[in-house]
Amino acid sequence: MTLLSYLREDLVRLMKRREKVGLRAVRDAISAIQNAETSYVTTPASETDGTDFVAGAVAFGHAERVVQELTDAQMMELARAEVSRRLDEAARYRALGDVDRALMLKAEALSLADHLDAYVG
Repeated sequence: MTLLSYLREDLVRLMKRREKVGLRAVRDAISAIQNAETSYVTTPASETDGTDFVAGAVAFGHAERVVQELTDAQMMELARAEVSRRLDEAARYRALGDVDRALMLKAEALSLADHLDAYVG
């Protein structure tokens, strides 16, 4: 089981328990991993067969979705970066005087860190 599939299973459990704090953090970690796995090639098509459809693709270009599988270590690095980002944002909000938002971000960071610590790859 990869970290991504583990987090997806956790997401279902969090939805059932209606844990909003953990849910936001796990969703963001999943999104960060999926965004890192997906890239888009935007090279215009070079061959045409004369049809309007293909001619339009050549004229306007196209995007092709390419998925690159990440290792568990890379996924864990991205998820840990989400924890760090939340802690940094919490410190910034605290400095600005928005204590409630800072506490929410810190709770999300701790929740995500707990989920990542529980993962056994």
